[in-house]
Amino acid sequence: MIISSSDLLNMKICVIHLNQIGDLVFSLPLLQALRDNYPTAVVHSVLRPYLQDLLKESPLVNTIIPRPVGISNDIRTLLKLRKTQYDLVICLARSEAALLMTAMSKSRMKAGFRRKGLDLLLDVKVTTEGHNSWYNNARLLKALGIVIKKNNYVGLLRASNNDIDKRDLPQRYAVISPGTSRRRQAKAWKAEGFAEVISRLYKKGISSIIVGAKDEWIVNEDIRQKTLEIGKDVQVINLSGKLGLGQVLALLKNADIFVGIDSGIMHLASALDIPTVGIFGPTDPFYVGPQNKKSIVVRREDLECVPCYLKPCRHRKCLEGLEADAVYNACERLIS
Repeated sequence: MIISSSDLLNMKICVIHLNQIGDLVFSLPLLQALRDNYPTAVVHSVLRPYLQDLLKESPLVNTIIPRPVGISNDIRTLLKLRKTQYDLVICLARSEAALLMTAMSKSRMKAGFRRKGLDLLLDVKVTTEGHNSWYNNARLLKALGIVIKKNNYVGLLRASNNDIDKRDLPQRYAVISPGTSRRRQAKAWKAEGFAEVISRLYKKGISSIIVGAKDEWIVNEDIRQKTLEIGKDVQVINLSGKLGLGQVLALLKNADIFVGIDSGIMHLASALDIPTVGIFGPTDPFYVGPQNKKSIVVRREDLECVPCYLKPCRHRKCLEGLEADAVYNACERLIS
């Protein structure tokens, strides 16, 4: 990296993160690489407030700088960055606001991803391939000349048991994340499929806890009701919209297995090294698949149109044609 060795002891680094859970998880090995290469450096992370729980216990970051949504908040964040005068700012986001913040940060070196017309003031920049992912973050580190010792996010998240009361949980349970918000409809799997998998897991002695955002409660409750139609005694709990990220981490930490679509929650499970079944349709597991060895990606391999990177689609054969047997068989392989 183009910073003299004499400056490394007092080096100040800032990482401007993307806004989604999965993207934050993909930045963990980048933070680890910074810590490995510059162990005495001060590292600050700029991120949305709701993501703070994912880094509050982390030794990889010295200070979290919350960045609430809004122009006035971005101006306040920028003033903080300019006051600190970093040696290096790494911008993982490609939004106008984030790139302008990086350009005006007074940092000695600025790095990020190309975006025409907005990346002119970056000293080091690479082109994004496929999805936002660790693959791309690693390419940016290599362009900076930063050595990567750990090439995945497994084990880099810390979860506290204090965030959730284990007495309220089943003895054995699966965490189910359908993720069917309006934003994720292209990735959504059918409710009947989830219901079938949940009922079959219960026959193996594993209850299910459905998680998701507040706006996913209705769809996830439909999955719970369809499960009870298959077997009225099946224990399935819908906690959509009722847990913060710290509580989700604690819930995942003690789970027997995770089952869900390609989502940020899937990456939390994988980072905690929980047996993980990821249901994939239009997205590419090469870039955004779960990274732990105790994981299985379930997807249709017989379609030429996948991955399509979330392009508009009328037939959605990749997910509508994915049967519950394939998903449950993956579960059985992991829990056996």
